[in-house]
Amino acid sequence: MKKLDNKNKTYLNYSTEDGKNAQDILRDKITLKQKSVCGHCETENNEGLYCKSCGKSLDEVETSKKGKIIKAFKGDIKPILLTSVTSVAILFLISLGLKLLMSFNLGELINFINPLHIILGINLGTINLNASTMMNSGSVSIHLGVLLIGLIPLFALLLSNVIFIKNKNAQDILHNSVGVGATYGLMLVIISIFSSTSSSISQMINYGLAVSYRYNILELFLNGFILGFISTYLIGYKKKYFGQNIYLDVLKKAINTILILYIAVFVILLGISIVDNSYLYELGLYNYSRNTTFILSQLASYILAFANIVPTTIGSNKLSILSIINGDLLFDTKLMLISIIFLSLLVLILTGYNLRKKFKNSSSNIVLIFSICYSIIITILSSFSVIYVGGNMPLLQMNSYLSNIFKKEKGCSLSKYLTQTRLEQAKKYLTEYPDKTLIEIAESIGYSDVYYFSKNFKKYYGISPSKYQEERKM
Repeated sequence: MKKLDNKNKTYLNYSTEDGKNAQDILRDKITLKQKSVCGHCETENNEGLYCKSCGKSLDEVETSKKGKIIKAFKGDIKPILLTSVTSVAILFLISLGLKLLMSFNLGELINFINPLHIILGINLGTINLNASTMMNSGSVSIHLGVLLIGLIPLFALLLSNVIFIKNKNAQDILHNSVGVGATYGLMLVIISIFSSTSSSISQMINYGLAVSYRYNILELFLNGFILGFISTYLIGYKKKYFGQNIYLDVLKKAINTILILYIAVFVILLGISIVDNSYLYELGLYNYSRNTTFILSQLASYILAFANIVPTTIGSNKLSILSIINGDLLFDTKLMLISIIFLSLLVLILTGYNLRKKFKNSSSNIVLIFSICYSIIITILSSFSVIYVGGNMPLLQMNSYLSNIFKKEKGCSLSKYLTQTRLEQAKKYLTEYPDKTLIEIAESIGYSDVYYFSKNFKKYYGISPSKYQEERKM
């Protein structure tokens, strides 16, 4: 009800805006609900009207704020701006160090790169590069979605959040997360506009190469928003806020589930790699096997996406359910991938059961909300981890283009043709040189891992190379 006159203390019984009864308006704004976490002792309660620890009532009166969305998002913008600006400042200092390290490998070409380019690169932006020489020209798009690199801006944002952002409730978390995400994304866009580069005529003469490049602005904003939102949300969410916003609660559960699955997949791959890393050959990643942490951290995200029915490309292999059934992968590799699929399903089933139990008094479809949050995060993870290099042919002859031409001519992929050729040569050596060791024969045909050579030989000929060699000696 609205006060009409301070002198006579009379009140209006009906809304002056739409004529609705003032008592009905007040009743619509009040909802009685039951808390799952006690506000007095912070004990989690799955059922009952009173806390099982302190005995306090779990009833809670909630007042809706419909029609006041704009007011709900008003807040102190200063800590949000300070968080974003400080994060960029930290990244600038890091980029100065990275440029110094890169100068040892790139030499004079480092003159084409400044710290702002490095900042955009470590935020996993796609760069559109145009290059020309005295004889030719071309363009290429590059997206280096290396997750370990993406941890750098995440670290800067988390550190800045700890210093400047203070949350009092779930509403503050949402407001600050959206605010930091939007401002950080906008700052990346501004940096990309001012860091677009074109070579001068003098550079063309000095280096014989003219380069111009710019970043994808929309992608940078989205990347910045996601990194800013996730970092602010993760650092700000506390257990005491549980129950204040069901969507934020479920989002936290989805993030935790994906982190658990990612760590589980990484540990599985690490354990298998210690025993036998021949599966890296099949996936076209053996050249990186010495950098175990890097390659497995990246591979874990690809296989996690695959386990959630997202078609994934690893090296020259396109992984999907059909490729597992009809593909040329060895049985051990197929078994590993199928096991990870079932592990993912098991974790999701258990998580769904846990959510139903925890939110059984909620009228919302918790499993559906979780599924949407989970799908969005998996899609973001897949997008962030893509490593892509593609462009026009005059300057860069892309491997994928050559592979397609080869497949049309020979009827099989280049990798399969090379494997068949190597194994035919190995069979010939085993026959002509029965006294040579398997290690010598494997190395002579390009295999540095004799175990992987033996598995491939047995797959194609139905007999192990050692047994085949023994038969030739008889």
